[in-house]
Amino acid sequence: MERKILASSVRWWAFGLVVFGLFFGGGWGGVVAAQEPAQAATEEGGSEAAGATERPVVKQEIVVSATMPELAAERVLTSRELEERGESDIGEALRGEPGLSAVRRGPVNLEPTVRGLQENQVGMFVDGTRTFAAGPARMDSDLSHVSTHAVRTVQVVKGPFALTWGAGAMSAVQLETARPPFSSDGYAFTGRLGVNYSDNTAVGDGYGSLAGSGQRTRFSLFLNDRRGEDYEAGDGSTVPGDFTSSEARWLLDAQLGPEGQGGLLEYSGSYQEQKDIDYPGRLLDATYFYTRAQSLRFSRSTFFAQLYSNRKDHRMNNDGKPTAQPAPGRIPPFPLRVDLPTESNTTGARVYGDLTRGDWQWRVGGDAYRSEQTAQRTVARRDNGFVIFQDIVWPDAQIDDLGVYGRGLYRGDGYQVGAALRVDRVDASTGEVSTFFRANTQGALDQEETNLSAAVSSQWQLREGVLLTVGVGRSVRTATTLERYSDRFPGTKFQLAAEFLGNPALDPEKSLELDAGLEVQRGAWGVSVDLFYRRIDDYITVAADPTVPRRLPLSPPVVYRYVNGDAAIFRGGEFQVRHKPSPRVQWWASVQYVWAEDQTFDEPVLGIAPLTARLGVRVTPTDRLWLAAQATVADDQDRVAVARFEQPTGGYELVDLRAGLRLSQRLEIRAGVENLFDEAYAQHLNAPNPFTRQRILEPGRSLYGGVEWHF
Repeated sequence: MERKILASSVRWWAFGLVVFGLFFGGGWGGVVAAQEPAQAATEEGGSEAAGATERPVVKQEIVVSATMPELAAERVLTSRELEERGESDIGEALRGEPGLSAVRRGPVNLEPTVRGLQENQVGMFVDGTRTFAAGPARMDSDLSHVSTHAVRTVQVVKGPFALTWGAGAMSAVQLETARPPFSSDGYAFTGRLGVNYSDNTAVGDGYGSLAGSGQRTRFSLFLNDRRGEDYEAGDGSTVPGDFTSSEARWLLDAQLGPEGQGGLLEYSGSYQEQKDIDYPGRLLDATYFYTRAQSLRFSRSTFFAQLYSNRKDHRMNNDGKPTAQPAPGRIPPFPLRVDLPTESNTTGARVYGDLTRGDWQWRVGGDAYRSEQTAQRTVARRDNGFVIFQDIVWPDAQIDDLGVYGRGLYRGDGYQVGAALRVDRVDASTGEVSTFFRANTQGALDQEETNLSAAVSSQWQLREGVLLTVGVGRSVRTATTLERYSDRFPGTKFQLAAEFLGNPALDPEKSLELDAGLEVQRGAWGVSVDLFYRRIDDYITVAADPTVPRRLPLSPPVVYRYVNGDAAIFRGGEFQVRHKPSPRVQWWASVQYVWAEDQTFDEPVLGIAPLTARLGVRVTPTDRLWLAAQATVADDQDRVAVARFEQPTGGYELVDLRAGLRLSQRLEIRAGVENLFDEAYAQHLNAPNPFTRQRILEPGRSLYGGVEWHF
C-alpha cells in the first residue's frame, strides 16, 4: 500500500508560503507565546481592540459548559490544544471531552453528540453561521467541512442555553476560526506550516497559514490537504478508509474611520472539496463533497449584523459495495448502479444590539435562515445501463426559520443570573413528491409552526473556590427534511438499513432540561460534577408499519414511519477531578454516563454511549518538552433499543501516549501512539456495516508524528 505523507498540492502551496516568509522575513519578528483566545469581548470573533501589538500563535481551546455561554465564557472547564492530539477531524477531537461522543460512519466527518443528543438536536454553528449536513445519508455532520487547524475555539453548551446562537439548539457547538489581532506597530505578518502523518490509517495531513495585520486592515489565508487509506483494526482486519480532502479559508477585515470609530467590516470565505470517501457504515460511498461558504459581518460599538451563505454539493455511489457485483440467487441477481446527487444550501442573517444599564446587560436580536435541500436517486442495471427507477429523496424541500430573542444578564456580588426568551416562526415546504408519498401520508405537505424557547441560568460563588451553577431551559426543534419528506429512504441515526417514510405533519420536539453543577477549587485540586435531567416531549422516533411496501427488494421487509412518540427521558452527568501536585506535573480523571428511555416503546433511546472513564497525566520535564498519557475505559452497552434492532457492544480499555518538543522558538515536533495495546474495539455509536451488521471497528495501534514551523 502506498503511503503518502503529503499530496502534491500541499507541497506547492507550502513552498509558496515558505518563499513568502523568507522574502519578508525581516518584518516578521520572533514568535511570541501563545495567547488565550478572547472571551466575552470577542464573542463574534471580530471585536479585538485596535492597537494590539502582539503577534500570537493561535492557541486552540475547547470550552465545555452546562450554562448560558455568556456566563461560561469566564471559566474554562476543559482546555486542550487540538494540535497535540494530531486530530484532523472535529468530531473525532470532540469525542474525548466529558459529556461528548461522536458517530463514526467512515474515516472522516464524524458526527458530534452531546449527552445522548444527535444530529439536528445539537445546534451547530461556524463563526455564527448555520450550516447543515450535505446529504440525506448524513455522511457528514454540520461541522465536518472545517479543518481542526483553522479552529481557534470550540465552545460546547451541554443544554438548551445557547438561545442567542440560533433555533432548535437542545445543546450547541460553536466553532470560531482564527483571526489575527490588529497591530499599531506597522504591518505585521505571522504564519505557520505543519504536517502530520499516521502510519496505520496512512493519513497525511499538511496545512499552512499566512496572516497580516496593520492598524486598519488584516487578512489571512489558510490551506489544508488530507489524504487517507484503509486502516487495520486491532484484530488484523482491514477497514475501508480512503478519502481525500482539500480546504482553503480566507478573510479580509477593515476598521472603518479613524481608530475604527466607524465600525469593523469583516469578510470571510472558504472552499473545501472531499473526494472518493469510503463509508463502511453506509449503503453507499461518497463520490464528492463541494462546500462553499461566504460571510459578511459588521459591528460597531453595541451593534452587530451578519449575512452568510453555505452551499454544499454532494454525490453518492455504490461502486465499491456488494450491490455493484452480480450475485446469483439474490433479488435482483444482476449488479446495480446507484447514483445519488444532492444539494444542501443555507442562507441566513443575524442582527442584535446590546444595552448596559447598571449591573444589567441586555441583548435584543434576531436571526433567520433558509435551508434548501434536494436529492434524487437513480438505480440502474450496471451490466446494460437500463434504468430501473428514479425516486425523489429530498423533494426540493425548504425550511425557513425566523427567530427573535431577548437576553438579560445580571452580575451581582458573588453571583450571576441570565435569562433568555426566543420565538421562532418556521415554514416547511416541498416541491414535487411521488404519488406513493401523497397516498401514504396524512396532512398538508407544507407546514407552519411557532416555537417558544426559554432558559434561565445562574452561577453562585458559595465561598472562595466553590462555584454552584443551576439552570433550566426549554428548546424546541423542528423536524428535519428527511423526517418530514423521506420516501422510503434509509434513516440516519437508526442503526438499521431499512426504509423510512417521512411525515410532513410531525410536531416539533420540545426539550425541557434541568442542569446543576458544582465546582470546587482548593489549591492544586479541582473537582467538578455536572448533573442533568431532560425530558423531550413529542420525541421524533420511528415505528414499524407492515402495510407500507418497501421500495427496494434488498431492504429489510418492514418499512418504518417517522412518528411523534410519547416522550424520551434522559438523565446523567459528568464528574471530573484535576490535580497539579507540582508546576511540571498534572493529572486528571473523568467519568460520564447517560441513561435514556424512549417511553413510546418502553425501552432505551437509540444511540446512547456507555459509562466511560478517563485518566490522564501530563509532565513537562523542561520548558521545551512535554509528555502525556491517557487511559480510557468504556463499559459494555447492553441497554439497547431491541425493538429497533440496535445491537449491544462490548467494553474496551485504551491507552494513548503523546509527546512534544520545541526545538526552537519557531519549530516544534509532536509524536504519539494511539491504542497502544492494539485493542480490537468499536465505540457504541459507530454505525454498523449494513451488509454484515458488524459495527465499524476503530483503528488498531497507530503511530503518528507531526512538525510545525511558526514564522
